[in-house]
Amino acid sequence: MTPNQIALARDALNGMKTISVSAAEQHNADSLSEVLRHNDIQSATVNLRNMTVTGFSGDGNEAIAGLAKTFRTPSGHNSYKSSNATLSKFIAGEIIRLWHTCQPASLEAEDFEQLQRSVDDWFAELAQVRQHVVPCTLFPFRLASFGIGPVTFHHLHNFPMETFGCARDEFWPKDPPPWKKWMRNVWTAVQGGQVANLKPGGFQFEKLVELAVQRHAYWMAVVDVPGRAMPESSSTADVATDIALAAVQLVCPSGDMRNIARATGRAAPIWRADVSQIQGKGLMSSVQNLGPALDYSPDFIVQHLDSSKPLLESMGRRLGAYLAATSALPNLDEAWCNAAYWYHEALAERLDTVAVAKLETAMEVLLGAESVTGSKKRLLEGFEALFGLQKDGQVNPPNPVTVDQLVVAITTARSRILHGTWPTLHFDLPTAKGKPTVAYSDVEFLTRMLLLNFSVQMDAYQDAGQTGDTTEALLSWANAARLAAAAVPQP
Repeated sequence: MTPNQIALARDALNGMKTISVSAAEQHNADSLSEVLRHNDIQSATVNLRNMTVTGFSGDGNEAIAGLAKTFRTPSGHNSYKSSNATLSKFIAGEIIRLWHTCQPASLEAEDFEQLQRSVDDWFAELAQVRQHVVPCTLFPFRLASFGIGPVTFHHLHNFPMETFGCARDEFWPKDPPPWKKWMRNVWTAVQGGQVANLKPGGFQFEKLVELAVQRHAYWMAVVDVPGRAMPESSSTADVATDIALAAVQLVCPSGDMRNIARATGRAAPIWRADVSQIQGKGLMSSVQNLGPALDYSPDFIVQHLDSSKPLLESMGRRLGAYLAATSALPNLDEAWCNAAYWYHEALAERLDTVAVAKLETAMEVLLGAESVTGSKKRLLEGFEALFGLQKDGQVNPPNPVTVDQLVVAITTARSRILHGTWPTLHFDLPTAKGKPTVAYSDVEFLTRMLLLNFSVQMDAYQDAGQTGDTTEALLSWANAARLAAAAVPQP
């Protein structure tokens, strides 16, 4: 350990304290919390045998947090494996375990080396890949499983329970014959017991399946998350699922695909009922089915996913490289994943004002814009490099709107919404003076095309042996490659 780490460890131990919590009446959660607060104890460990609590003062806890930061520098791989809070909790427990009878001045080099080994071993144990199961609302049909990088979507009835050590008979239990079920229920009732109905999922998956059914989330995303502590692994699986769902939305741009979602995230209801009245004119009621992809047949969806496979594989590479933290272009892969997450969040919004602000944020994140001026500049560069469109070119002829007009409209809309010069709760989007009004569909289309093309260009960029890990380098190379291709005479 470094001198700074040793000093922080001594400060942490100096803040460690142990108190008795034995009382005439057993403590509950509230009373124990009050005792800890009164004695300025945080990150506490309870010894039920001795009825004592050991923890750290505010200063000691701050020293532990500082010590944790030294083990996970921003540029190191450990920063991906654990949050500072999770590592701090482990270090606090180790200091209590190793040094609970020690004084700060009595610690020697071997003591600090032992703590260093404990932290190193803890990080080494995180090298495994943890598989998470995340229920999602996706297609309404039972289709074949498909993958996007480290995320594989299975319909519930195709879920590979065997790979999780769960037998099919346990996951899908069969009811006994009616006569046997009747006799069992009667006998249970006579004995005063509660009749237990068999539920799908078995011991481990029952609650997950119950959640999936409640949320109409009949697709299970199996997510491979490498090298994270459990809290960070779980949250990473959620984010990876959202990004994979964004990839599906990018290749399936129909309006009803805005409702696909993770059941544990911003999952909208797949149907709604409305009742209203006008005084003296009676009630009006309606029911809407908001489920995704209702207008398409299973065969069409399968065919479309198959034809989109190259794009899904490309985006899967972005997600896989980002999760593994082994990307050759970590900044660009992370920028794409961050932008895809914003895109998915934008599609979940029902207010166009908020959705457009998030879509423009996705573009800014993707292109590395640092200001409003930078956003305009990068968007113009992106149009030219990825689509070959100059600022005065028409975006979608014969529509007269130029690239420059659209870019100004988009950046102005976001700026006015977020800075309060245009009401969020409004049906119309703001625009710059003298510029055409931007529509949600225009911004969504542009964001989608940028995300798709950016990923494809990254594949070509890497295949060409390019190593510059900046947006400027990628766009410059893409523009040069486009111009070179255009200069080749056509046969």
